[in-house]
Amino acid sequence: MQGALCWQRQFLSNGLVALFFPRTSAMTTQMAIALRYGSNSDPEEKSGTAHFLEHMIAGGSAERIRLSRDIERLGGSVDFFTTHDYTMIVADVLPDKGCETADILCKLIFDSQFEKENFEKEQKIILHEIAEAKDNPWIQIDEMLTRCLYHNHPVKNPVSGYAKTVRGLTLNDIEQIHSAQYVPNNIILALSGQFNSNLKEAILQTFAATKQNCALVPSNGGITESKPPKSGVTQKRAGLSQAYLSIGARTVSGKHSDIPALELINIMLGGGASSRLFIEMREKSALAYNILSSQECGIDYGYFHVDCAVNPKNLTKATNLLIKELQKICAEQVSDAELNKAKDMILGAIYREVDSPTNLPETLTSMEMLFGSENALADYINKLKRITAQEIAETASKYFKEDNYSIVTLTPKL
Repeated sequence: MQGALCWQRQFLSNGLVALFFPRTSAMTTQMAIALRYGSNSDPEEKSGTAHFLEHMIAGGSAERIRLSRDIERLGGSVDFFTTHDYTMIVADVLPDKGCETADILCKLIFDSQFEKENFEKEQKIILHEIAEAKDNPWIQIDEMLTRCLYHNHPVKNPVSGYAKTVRGLTLNDIEQIHSAQYVPNNIILALSGQFNSNLKEAILQTFAATKQNCALVPSNGGITESKPPKSGVTQKRAGLSQAYLSIGARTVSGKHSDIPALELINIMLGGGASSRLFIEMREKSALAYNILSSQECGIDYGYFHVDCAVNPKNLTKATNLLIKELQKICAEQVSDAELNKAKDMILGAIYREVDSPTNLPETLTSMEMLFGSENALADYINKLKRITAQEIAETASKYFKEDNYSIVTLTPKL
């Protein structure tokens, strides 16, 4: 099984990295472009630039809009999105339309023409997007948490930026960043699904035709945090009926050796209906409808968090229960049965990602950014399988400490 989790890597003369993961059972071809440029690379005063540029790639001119829609005309679908670490374009097309799709993606990525009118329209659209996020308590509670966990790191800023910074961006800002960041040696191309050697070579020729350009804008990555997280914050907001609670702890980046153990802890605490938090918070106490945990990790940051919504009168009870469960996994050794179940759940999730034409391209490119290896998933599974119950307790104790917690709440304003 693990041999099936490896892929091929190839470096083009212009610096672009290409990944190949053929799946003979697939009926379509996925072509993904990942830029090693996300919101964390934007200075705070220009927060949201990466996301704005992603909008402009798809809709920054009449020609760009036509090209984006051409992929649908060819029977395919295309998705554009930005994260803290990267920007992605994923096209899922019929195999015989692969060459045309590659040509379209190259034009969208490398063409430097943007129109003022379209810039102004996208600016308004993004401001609507930011306003919608402010209406979502789950998004707001996560933003509150990251601002408590991080004093300096740009992960504390939302990917879309702030209304003030987006209003302050100019078309010239977009053009300069595009020229610096949308270059071959900053790009990972991932080809997955159904494709033969002829299609593969034709796509490579299309992307290889773009000349190398290394004028990259320095990244904000690698910022260290010398101060502990803020203990927390509470905000009141009109229109809510529930109190939203998030408890988080600063952890480590996706490259760190503690990640497999942290992922197992995450599964045991909040992974599914058999997890500890689901049983304690929902089944036993009926405190919450939904209780989730997550281990977020990127190229140079990481944090663990637990989120739920409860009746405001039960907020203290819920907070104490969650803290108790975090302390418990530090103090009491997990059973072999629980540990093995968690390992199997992660393995199942990995295999489902590989089977998914939607998830596989992002998995491939994120593994390349973190590890630069075609064996990254297989290596991760080997590390996961070797984790012991003692390592679980030691890892939990390392991060689930009182001075590393932030507790944030969003409560109804009466």
